[in-house]
Amino acid sequence: MGTEEQQPQQQPQKTPLGEKIKQLPKTLKVFWKTPPKGRYLNLKEIACFAGSAFGMSTVVTVVSGLITATQIPTIYNFNVIHGAWICLIASVLGLIIQPFFSKLLQNTSTRFGRYKPFILLLAPMLAVFAILATWQPQYTDVNDRIIYAYCTCIPTLILWNLFQNTYYMLPGVVTPNQQERADIWAPIGLVIGFSPTVMNVLGSVIKGVFTEQGKEYMAYRILGFVYAAVGLALVLCLFKVKERLIVTNENKEKVGLIEGLKMVVKNKPLMVLTLALILGCCRTVVEIDAEYIGRLRYAVTELGEIDVATGLKIFGPLSMITGFAATPNMILLPLMTRKFNSRTIMIFWAACNTIGYVILASIGIENIPQGSVSIVVITLLRFIALFNAIASLQPLMMAQLSDYQQLKTGKRLEGFIQTFLYALVLVFTNIGTVAMAYVKDAMGYQSSSFVRPESIPESEFWAPDPAAVESALNYYNIAFIVSAVSAALMLFTLLFYKLGKKEHAEIVRQLRERGLAQGNAQEEAESVGIAEHVEDELAAARAGISDEASAQEMNMAEGERGADNASETPPEGETPDAKETSETETDVKDTPEAKDTQSE
Repeated sequence: MGTEEQQPQQQPQKTPLGEKIKQLPKTLKVFWKTPPKGRYLNLKEIACFAGSAFGMSTVVTVVSGLITATQIPTIYNFNVIHGAWICLIASVLGLIIQPFFSKLLQNTSTRFGRYKPFILLLAPMLAVFAILATWQPQYTDVNDRIIYAYCTCIPTLILWNLFQNTYYMLPGVVTPNQQERADIWAPIGLVIGFSPTVMNVLGSVIKGVFTEQGKEYMAYRILGFVYAAVGLALVLCLFKVKERLIVTNENKEKVGLIEGLKMVVKNKPLMVLTLALILGCCRTVVEIDAEYIGRLRYAVTELGEIDVATGLKIFGPLSMITGFAATPNMILLPLMTRKFNSRTIMIFWAACNTIGYVILASIGIENIPQGSVSIVVITLLRFIALFNAIASLQPLMMAQLSDYQQLKTGKRLEGFIQTFLYALVLVFTNIGTVAMAYVKDAMGYQSSSFVRPESIPESEFWAPDPAAVESALNYYNIAFIVSAVSAALMLFTLLFYKLGKKEHAEIVRQLRERGLAQGNAQEEAESVGIAEHVEDELAAARAGISDEASAQEMNMAEGERGADNASETPPEGETPDAKETSETETDVKDTPEAKDTQSE
């Protein structure tokens, strides 16, 4: 009987779907300043995070799109060996610098956070050097160009590595909730991936225009300056993003360089993931020459001659297709991380990588007819090979590894972990690039051979030397094999990665208990900054519920909150004043991590 009397009181809480949609603007208005229940970031902070991420990606794209082992020899017009050695030297120096930089990060604590000050400092430095590196001198001796390239490109690549790696630590500190990390980082990953896609499309069009004039170097100058300036302006949105950490006494302590490295080496899941990434470092080695595949295979004249300029223009729009190979995975990443462990997702992506390049290597690029057939077949198989969002998932996995590290040693050591996951892997990647550069040189493949000389008039048709084209095609087949084998080795190694969702949920629970036991509840609540009375504000914003029902909901929420407060007793040794203080802050027991740990 009592149950029947309670049912009518619950009915007003159900709102028709149409009314929910109608009142969506009001709900978003509430969430703009107040995080959803169980979360830490409101919509305003998420938008600022996304804006800064697009700015970061824009600055980074100047380097990753224009200052590569293949592009450097092209824009500076010297031997391919120099481009590979510039990248390798920069990565080795970065590996040496990274532990010292990691120690600096670990021991830094400011009111702006641990990582934001360094990101905002490195951004303008990288932008300046990126502009210098893409503003290559012309009409000078080859030795002068080589010296200029080494002096500008190496610092640019070092700053690029430090800047990008530091930014990728943010998903682990903007929220301690792993699922919220995935839910936020997935759409932000789309934003990050949009910038390189625009670069490929816009860059190919601009290059095509200047290639016909024999002045392709001007395209690099324009793209480098515009992207660096726009990216730098957007990075400033980071000022509105807050860092949040689970506080333990050990994590407040300073850590030495050798001490930090010794601690990280004992992190078994980290060592397994690092080995997998090292073995898979050449899984996309052929992609640094993808633009030149388009130049040589996507367009021919009626006489069967290679039309380099047209092929380059076709490659640009098609790069949108391959560039969006990661898009479905980025969109589905929150769902995938709910259903599967990170290892399972990575293995699936590595399998796609292997299959795409195995098929291309089996066919042989010279056996695919030039023109429309090459456009369809090569683009489709490259799409399959690039069907992944490893760049978006890896920062989330690093956050889990940092939580694991904090549980085992009391210190998160993100910078030291990054030394292995990024800096060390980059060194091996560039070692592979140098090895492939020597293969290119031995086969007579020089990327500068496929750039129209400025001395040839615009009215005169130009096609590359057939011998140079044959050498390039033979090299591409070898690169396909190397990429497929590297991806397969990565897939096999990932089978031994054991840090899954259940294990991470238990880690977060233990960290929470440790922080409470050490008396860090107040400091953690201040760091996290959870907004109160979210449900009250939402109830007032919802339509389809009468004022009486809305007030009833709010009274019920207040009644439940009062009942909870009445049932709580102060812990041993806690004074009534401390109890009053805790009412103005978030009770750590009710923080989202405790709830998320139970749900996961």
